[in-house]
Amino acid sequence: MSEAKPLDGSKVQGYRTLTEKDIANMNRLKEISRQFIAQLDFLNDGENCPRWLAIAKTDMQTACMAACRAVAQPDNDC
Repeated sequence: MSEAKPLDGSKVQGYRTLTEKDIANMNRLKEISRQFIAQLDFLNDGENCPRWLAIAKTDMQTACMAACRAVAQPDNDC
């Protein structure tokens, strides 16, 4: 997976500068999310309900986003 970096070094408005610990925590959360989604993909073999697997995937993505926002602490209007 690629790493997001501003091309011109500019700061994203509404976000504070992340520490190395923040970055490590966010990357760990994203890795956990990837592992969980990979397990859901493994279960999607036709024997399990695809609708519920899709819901689980969406909910995991939402949980990962919320947890990363908890670490990043963006402004309330972002």
